Amino acid sequence: MGKNREYAEKLKALEGYERKIIAFKLCDEVPAGVEHYGDDLSFLCAIIAEVWQEGRKPFYVTNRNCLCGGALYTGIGNRRIEKEEFDAGMSQTIGMKRGYANRENFRSINQQIPHIFHPHTYLVVGALEDVEDPDVVMVVADAYRVMRLCKAYTWKTGRLVHGLSGSAWCTNSFPLVYKTKTMTYNMGDEQSRCLMNLEPGEQYCIIHYELLPLIVENIENIQTGLATE
Repeated sequence: MGKNREYAEKLKALEGYERKIIAFKLCDEVPAGVEHYGDDLSFLCAIIAEVWQEGRKPFYVTNRNCLCGGALYTGIGNRRIEKEEFDAGMSQTIGMKRGYANRENFRSINQQIPHIFHPHTYLVVGALEDVEDPDVVMVVADAYRVMRLCKAYTWKTGRLVHGLSGSAWCTNSFPLVYKTKTMTYNMGDEQSRCLMNLEPGEQYCIIHYELLPLIVENIENIQTGLATE
């Protein structure tokens, strides 16, 4: 994990992130040396935010810990729920002052998202410097710092970074990054931002781990301010 500590420390020193970079790792066997989240149930947004708010060491969750669809989108599949629980969830999602005008729109959104059809059993969550060989990493920072991450990728590869918005941070982030092995950025939605206690100007940037060395290496090469020479 020495290299991940180097990545985290270098990005922190160069970019001044206020929040720790979070790493996510999917696995099918109980991860060694990582504690189980426990039997508590919560929204995945709130669970992830404990890394920032409580300084938690790496832990793992299963879909049984998640009250929301975040388990599906992060790659561990949804737990089976009864109709009454599903309807209760829909009442908080559909309608005026909610996420979507109607169920048809909600269904349409989900049909536009790449799905993970072979879910894993466990999702390890922790600060980048504490998680070995993660699948993806997440930087939450202001728009300027997220732009710089995207620009480091584009500067080196000549490829654009595609953002996605209109739904929750997990929906907008993980399926696309898992499928394309690139990166994306988004603003999340009201619920995810509230549960993670984000400031108004903060955004999510999710990066496939295979890209992280490229971004760390090239973030010093991109333009800062107006070119003067």
